[in-house]
Amino acid sequence: MIQPDVLPQPQTPVFWIMVEGNQVIDTLDREGQFSPPLLPAEQVPEANERYTARIGEYEGIDVFLFVREENTPMLETWALKPLRECLLASTEGWFNLAARGCQIAGFLKTHKFCGQCGQEVSQDRDELAVVCGYCGLTSYPRISPVIIVGIYRGRDILLARGVRHPEGLFSVLAGFVESGETLEDTLHREVFEESGITVKNVEYISSQPWPFPHSLMTGFIAEYSGGELTLEPEELEEGGWFDIDDLPMTPPERTIAGRLIREIQSRIHARSD
Repeated sequence: MIQPDVLPQPQTPVFWIMVEGNQVIDTLDREGQFSPPLLPAEQVPEANERYTARIGEYEGIDVFLFVREENTPMLETWALKPLRECLLASTEGWFNLAARGCQIAGFLKTHKFCGQCGQEVSQDRDELAVVCGYCGLTSYPRISPVIIVGIYRGRDILLARGVRHPEGLFSVLAGFVESGETLEDTLHREVFEESGITVKNVEYISSQPWPFPHSLMTGFIAEYSGGELTLEPEELEEGGWFDIDDLPMTPPERTIAGRLIREIQSRIHARSD
């Protein structure tokens, strides 16, 4: 449970997810691995002046969020690291906590005024929310659900390069859930809109928070059912069916896209054995 606007107990070392924009503080204690500060609040510059909250725990130790400003002092052993780099250099647990911290910081930054009457809001002390003292509206952090699906056909997997993907990087299909849709509705609609095909045997695999800025990726795999592959040019630059043992560059395994691709590879290899 998130405990908003609190500090840890005096002289108690806790982990700190220190957020500045979409960057987090890394102590560089472990080369190549994300390692947030472990300190009591008394040793954290301006801890009493900035927004802090308890956002979870890691290996039995409390984890606190600290929302930095650009001029907030830094210790010599600290460095700002982009959150996307953190994904590649951390455990799933640390990435999820860092993602939570960045999403909370983003929520507080973008919800300073009431969306109903325009008056300034205040933070709720009991839950993660902001409350308008004028009209009474309570606002909570926005979470945008997204489906992401790996599609297979025999030994092939469908991969495409989105218009915002780096050159040469291919991934699976994804899209936002629209109002009134189930996840399954979204999956079938997005697959058809982006590729012109239909799928069957849809199976949920796992999910991943994706704080760019506030998505929740829900991962599925599905089997090709029918239709001719026709890519949506406004969304996808190129793509096609690739043999599972001859893939182009794909997202790292720590991303949910990479996880879905490896899941399909594993299942097809198991069938072939």
